[in-house]
Amino acid sequence: MSCTIRVNKHGNLCLRLFWQGREWQERVTNRGRPARDNTANRKRVEARAQLINEEMEAGTFDYLKWFPNGNKAHLFRPNEINPPAEAKPQTVKQRFDAWIETKKPPFVRRSLERDYRQAFSKHVIPFMGDIELPAVAVETLESFRLYLVEDCTVKLKTARNVIDGPLRAFFRDSRRYLQTNPFDDLPPNWWPRQKRLEPDPFTEGERDAILKFYRTNRRYRDYALVQFRFYTGTRPSEAVALKWAHVDLQSGKAIIASSRTFGEDNDTKTRASRRTITLLPNVAETLRRLQPLHCEPDSYVFTDESGRPVDQNEFGRKFTGVLRVLKLRLRRFYNTRHTFISVALTIGCNQKWIAEQTGTSIAMIQQNYGKCIRDDGDALLRAYVGDAVQAFTRDENEVKTGTFAGTLLSGRVNYATRLVVPAGIEPALPT
Repeated sequence: MSCTIRVNKHGNLCLRLFWQGREWQERVTNRGRPARDNTANRKRVEARAQLINEEMEAGTFDYLKWFPNGNKAHLFRPNEINPPAEAKPQTVKQRFDAWIETKKPPFVRRSLERDYRQAFSKHVIPFMGDIELPAVAVETLESFRLYLVEDCTVKLKTARNVIDGPLRAFFRDSRRYLQTNPFDDLPPNWWPRQKRLEPDPFTEGERDAILKFYRTNRRYRDYALVQFRFYTGTRPSEAVALKWAHVDLQSGKAIIASSRTFGEDNDTKTRASRRTITLLPNVAETLRRLQPLHCEPDSYVFTDESGRPVDQNEFGRKFTGVLRVLKLRLRRFYNTRHTFISVALTIGCNQKWIAEQTGTSIAMIQQNYGKCIRDDGDALLRAYVGDAVQAFTRDENEVKTGTFAGTLLSGRVNYATRLVVPAGIEPALPT
């Protein structure tokens, strides 16, 4: 460790420091100007170098005292020698205020933003808003679940919707601020199994009574919307978002490409929900009568009195009023979808076709509509076998023994007579 005097290439005095394993040079000034190499300046710099050497030997050298703005000052300032302590973790409320700004249209549905805000403002923030984000653990979630059910007196299903919906999404997106996500440590059976409510469709008689009332007492457009829902199985948001550009009355098809909620069009609920549906003849005829002579491709099929897209919530309230007039048990407008699926299953429609038509899965249909599925699963096969037996009886006397057809008949069914061979292609029969 030492401090020596040097003269730089400009003829000015400087100090050469060797300290803490480092070696560097510091400029010397006199009244704010570089100290030229002359007798007066050299005496002052020598005295300074001597004092620095003494402090280095005594271990009391303070670099910032001698060179507060020196070349290496950034290495010896306390806040840079010892890095500052980590910033205080954000609370749940602080993190939410920043997080919710990223959950706005067009990045998410307006309805999803609303659900996030309602869940946090009403339930999450009052309970854990002041808790630091990394401090939230499984025990916190368990206490929050108890708080929702006992203090807020919400149903267990509602509590699950809040925790497994907005709160889980919040912690999923905040993972970089956490060492562990508390949701990762929840046991598989954390929620008790609940009895699933079965679909509550309208009967065919109720459906016909509702359609008759709309046909005779309401606007034709209202009747067309209700009929469309009963006979296509679409969701309300999908029906009110339908545009004429997506309707092909010649082929009897319609494309479900979007859904409409809170006054704006969004993507469909799932990828499977984006689909092409079949328009039954009665629906196609109704839409043909409804279609204006001159309509723009982007104009909506179902509109209100002002020509604007139908508000599904308002229309649903009016639909409930119709049920009261008809003295029918009150159900949601959404239940027209249940009606389509249950009727289709009852009359024996293919489940795969129903799933594709309604934008759902076969598993969901089997799980929720099991009582509507026909139990004569082998009826078509029995009819097929019956036809084959009749064909065998009819042709038995005409078949010669020893032929290939006769060999097939030994299995009781004459499949040789039922082969369909493309023209110009001869079947390769065994020799």
